[in-house]
Order: sequence, then C-alpha cells, then structure tokens
Amino acid sequence: MNLKNICQDYFVTFSSKNISKLEKLFDSQISLRDWNLNVHGRQKVLEANENIFRDCKSIMVEPLNLIQEGSTVVCELEITINNTPKIFVTDIITFNNDGKILSIRAYKG
Repeated sequence: MNLKNICQDYFVTFSSKNISKLEKLFDSQISLRDWNLNVHGRQKVLEANENIFRDCKSIMVEPLNLIQEGSTVVCELEITINNTPKIFVTDIITFNNDGKILSIRAYKG
C-alpha cells in the first residue's frame, strides 16, 4: 500500500473541502493536533475540519516533499488560505493497517 498516494489524495480532498470523502479516509479513532487544537475521534476531527473550511473562503494544500517510514508519512507542505501569503507546515500522518488515517500532527513554521 502506497501511503504517500493516500496522503496526496487527502490533501486534494482537504483542499476541495470534501467532508464526506475525508470521513472515508479517516480511522474511527483518528486524532488531530495542530497549533490551535487537539481533538480525537472521527466526528470531532470532521467537525474541526468543517470549522476550518467555514473560516476559509479558499484553501490550497501543496505537498513539497513526502517521506514514508513504515506506517508514517512526513509531509512538507505549502498552504495558501484566502489567497494570502503561503504558510509552511509539516504534517506527520500515521496510518492503521487498512490504510486509514489514524493521526495527523501538524506543525507550523
């Protein structure tokens, strides 16, 4: 299973604000941690994503580098929100044995 391809799909899905497809990518026990929040469980992570999407007219996630080690992919990203200057973020995404996203830890800078 190519987890880097799943990450690419996740970033396209996130950029298109497709909640129903995100739900299919997430493990039921997913956790999401970034510089603003720390939530656990698919429903709470989906709600957090909906809040992000509601606050952003547009969001574009562009992967610059993806490195896979076992069931974890480290993703160097450029993110543009509402056509403002890009921010750089590193996501560390861990997967379960079925290729579902189990955790996302995001670091800005």
